[in-house]
Amino acid sequence: MRKQIDIVTIMPEVLEKLTKLGLLLGSGTNCNPMTIGWGSYGIMWNKPVFTIMIRPVRHSFTLLEQHGEFTINVPSDDMRKEIGICGSQSGRDTDKLAECRFTTENSSTISVPAIKECPIHLECRIIFKNDVIAGSLPKEVIDLYYPHADLHRFYYGEILGAWREE
Repeated sequence: MRKQIDIVTIMPEVLEKLTKLGLLLGSGTNCNPMTIGWGSYGIMWNKPVFTIMIRPVRHSFTLLEQHGEFTINVPSDDMRKEIGICGSQSGRDTDKLAECRFTTENSSTISVPAIKECPIHLECRIIFKNDVIAGSLPKEVIDLYYPHADLHRFYYGEILGAWREE
């Protein structure tokens, strides 16, 4: 059974998983999961916010633009195989939920479902987005992360709820 939890108390665990394992971004009304290794948590306009970066070539980019909401699904340590699948295959070509044997459950505050097998999830609504501007970045960042000029878009998602499996 899921229980709503305080966002502030859960963030150290969420950020630790982000850096050590990755998180699963859910987008679209079917929760198309995509592995993310970059993100941040903070307070913007007096709201708790989780920020993600997505390249326009990604299927998740299209889904975020269409729906304006996303879930952050925090995997357990034994989900490395699934994280690999969700980070290497596109939802345009693969049903990643079926491939990973994931099931979804309705979110409480948004239309994007959460991944039931993930013990923690955040429900987010996009409140701001902005494109990375190449001229604003140091050359070494451009050379390392954007050699093909495929710049990210930042999505700032207000965290409307945080949930943990009891």
